[in-house]
This record gives sequence, C-alpha cells and structure tokens, in this order.
Amino acid sequence: MGDGISMPPPIAFISDIHANLPALQAVLADIAKQGVSEIICLGDVVGYGGQPAECVELLRERGITTLKGNHDAVVADGGSMEDRGGATMALMWDWTECALSFEQRSWLAELPMTLERPDFQAVHATLCHPEDWGYVLTASHADLHFAYQTRPLGFIGHTHRPAFWVAGEDVGRDITSLESIDMNRKQLINVGSVGQPRDGDKCACYLLYRPDHADVWWRRIPYDIEAAQRAIEDAGLPIKFADRLRFGK
Repeated sequence: MGDGISMPPPIAFISDIHANLPALQAVLADIAKQGVSEIICLGDVVGYGGQPAECVELLRERGITTLKGNHDAVVADGGSMEDRGGATMALMWDWTECALSFEQRSWLAELPMTLERPDFQAVHATLCHPEDWGYVLTASHADLHFAYQTRPLGFIGHTHRPAFWVAGEDVGRDITSLESIDMNRKQLINVGSVGQPRDGDKCACYLLYRPDHADVWWRRIPYDIEAAQRAIEDAGLPIKFADRLRFGK
C-alpha cells in the first residue's frame, strides 16, 4: 500500500526546433508515450530550417507553452542587417519572414521571455538580462544566471548542447542521459536542441523533468534527417544549414 502521496507527472522540455518539422514530429511522438503533464518549449521555433510555418502551427495546435528565443525575436520584431549576422543569415531571415503569415509572426512576437513555477524557472538563454541572449557555456556564465534564479531548478536552451550546472561548483558536470536533482541546491539544466543538435549527436534531443524520480532525462530521438535537408534545399536556403544536420554540429 502506498502512503497516498502522489508526485506530479513528468514535464517535457523542448527547445531550438529551428523549423525542423521532421525532428519536432518525432520528438512529440516520443513524448506522447511518456505520460507527461505538460510540454514546454524554450524558444527558437524558427530559423535555419525549411518549415517554420509548419512548426509554429504544430505548437499552436497542441497548445504548447512556448517562450521566445532570439531567432523568434528577429523574425517577429525585426532588426538591422548588423543584428542579423551578415548576408547569409539575412537571406535566411528574409525567407523565414516571408514563409510565415502575419498571424504567425504576431504569435511569435507575443511569446513571453520567461516562465516561473514553484520549483523551476525557464528561459531561452539566461535569466541574466534575457533580452541580451547571452550564452551559458562556462561556470562563470552559470554563476551570472544563478544570481537571478530564485527556484531550485532552471531550464534553458540556446547553446544546442545538453548541460548541467550546480551553483557553487567550478565546472559543469559531465552528464549521462540521466542526472539526479537536489531540490536543496540551485541547478541549471540545458535541455538540448530538437532541430539542430550541436554536441556531435545528430539525433533530436529533448528533456524529461521527472519529479517522482528526482531526476532529469535527456532523450535522443532518431528522425528523418533527409526530409529536413530537402525542406532546406527546396526553400533555397544555404546548403550548410542542411549539411550540418548529418553531423550534429
């Protein structure tokens, strides 16, 4: 007999979809098997990939809680050529803006920057001036974030690489697919990238936060990379955006 206390079901975190519809569909299919209570997207729905409108619509249809990423902000809010990373990136931004409807761009523009729950906070890049889109790549970067994190757990994306940082530790932890969490210490978890992993693993990545197991679980999901590449090529986007999907970098 149990003690009558039930822990909340898992929450799935996805991030950095980057208009990769085959990867998003594969991840959502896997999430559907996990008994989750909620899916939270940490931003960068668009950019790089060839199916931005389809990815936006899929999130909207599913009612998935979504935060704003830097790519979403450029497409929705505009910016100068200098802000857009040069001619190659400007070409991609211009195509993406044209591929989205006014309603879809408005949806991106209205996305919140942060999310706060009793046990965690979430943001695309960092809680230290989120609008500046800083990267958490070192323990020093994590320390800046922790100064603004008031909950035990923080969830981020942006770097496209799974990571695990603990307040007071000088280096990030070498992660496996499963890592235990300690609600008595501040921890910062990068959930990885659905549509454009950059850690050398070409499979789509997402994260399950499992309060009942006191852990976080990165899941790597195979998807139809060739279909994603064809969508990029058919859109006339730079071929390097397609090539990198084969190598996970």
